[in-house]
Amino acid sequence: MTPLKPAELPAELRGLALAVVEASARLAGALPPLTARAIADFLRPANSYYSNLIEGHDTHPLDIARALRADYSPDSRNRSLQLEALAHIRVHEHLPELLRRANDNPYTESFWREVHEAFYAHLPEEFRWTKTREGQQLEVVPGELRTTEVRVGRHVAPAADALPGFIELLEQSYRPGAEPDRLVRLVSIAAAHHRLAWLHPFLDGNGRVMRLCSDAAFRVEGLDAGGLWSMSRGLARHEKAYKQALAAADAPRENDYDGRGNLSEKQLVAFCQFFLGVALDQLTYMTQVLALDKMLTRLRGLTDLLVIKRKWRPEAYYVLEAVFLKGQVARGEVMRLTGLSDKTAKALAQTLLGAGLLATEPGNRFAPYRAAYPIEFAPVLFPGLYPAGKEADMVS
Repeated sequence: MTPLKPAELPAELRGLALAVVEASARLAGALPPLTARAIADFLRPANSYYSNLIEGHDTHPLDIARALRADYSPDSRNRSLQLEALAHIRVHEHLPELLRRANDNPYTESFWREVHEAFYAHLPEEFRWTKTREGQQLEVVPGELRTTEVRVGRHVAPAADALPGFIELLEQSYRPGAEPDRLVRLVSIAAAHHRLAWLHPFLDGNGRVMRLCSDAAFRVEGLDAGGLWSMSRGLARHEKAYKQALAAADAPRENDYDGRGNLSEKQLVAFCQFFLGVALDQLTYMTQVLALDKMLTRLRGLTDLLVIKRKWRPEAYYVLEAVFLKGQVARGEVMRLTGLSDKTAKALAQTLLGAGLLATEPGNRFAPYRAAYPIEFAPVLFPGLYPAGKEADMVS
C-alpha cells in the first residue's frame, strides 16, 4: 500500500493545498454562526443525495425532504432509498460526536467501524446484502471488517486475513498529531481517501464511509467551514473522473523515478491533485452562492414570487433578511421589522414557519425565530446545488 503519502509535495500540489486552506477561511467567515448552522443543516440532505448517487442510488431531493418529515413512499424501493438517504444524514450529523470518541483522529479502525455501523444501523434490510461477482448473496454486518475476498473493477483488494496489518499501517501513517505541516496533513486527507478505497475494509458501503471520513478529516483540520461544504457534490459532478483517478492510483510503481513504494507515487500525487481541486471548486461554489448581495437578492426574488402568487405579504422579505444577517430575531422584532400590527406580524411569522423558512423551539412562546432553509426552496435560494433536472421538478 506504500507510499501512504507523497514523499515530497510538488509545488503545484502544495499551492493547491494552500488555496483550499485560504478558501475555507473565507467561507468560514462569510456568515453569522446561527445562519451558518442553519445552512449546514440544509446542506446535509444534498451531501447525502450526492454520496448515494455515486453508488448508483438516485433519490429525488423532494423524496429526501419527505423522509425528513417521516413521509415515506408506498413503493418499497423508493422507501428504502429514502431510508438510505436518512442514514447518511444522521451519520453526518453525528460526526462531531463520533470524532470526540475517537480523540479527533479519523484515521483509526474504531472510527471507521463506528461510521460504518452507524450508517448500516439505519438501512433497510434489502440494503444489508451484497452480491459477489459469482452471484453469491452475502450479508453486510454493520461495523464488521470483511472476512471474504473482493474485487472492485480490475482491483483485487488485499486478502481479508491481511487487513489488520494494512489497517495498522494506515493508522500509524495518518495520525494528525504526527505531522506538523498543515499542508501535508491536508494532502494526507486526499491520499487516505484513496488508500482506504484500495483497502476496501468492509464488504460493502466503503465509498460512503470513505466520503464521511474525509468530511470528518476536513473538520478535524478546521477546514469544513462549519459544515458549509462537502466533497460529495463535487465528486458526484465529476463521477467519471473520480472513479478513473481512484483506479489510476491503484497502479503499481512504474519505474525507479516513481517513488519507493509498491504503488505509483506519481498516480497518488495525481489523485491528490484531483481531490483537492474538487475541494477548491466546492469551496468556491459555496462562497459565491452565499455572497451577501446575491443571497439577499434571491431572498427578495423568492418573496416577490410568493407575493404574486398571493401566498405571502411583501413584508416577509424584511424578516428573511434579518434572520439571514443575524441568524435569529426576537419574536417581538417581527412587528418592528415589518411595520405591521402585532396580530398581522404574528400571522406573517406563522406563514414563514409553515413554509420552513423560520424555525423556533417548539412549545416555547418566547423563543426567538431562527434561520431555516428547507430543501424545497433550494433551486431559488441555492441555484445549482442540485442537478438542473431535479431543480426543474422542485420549482414546477
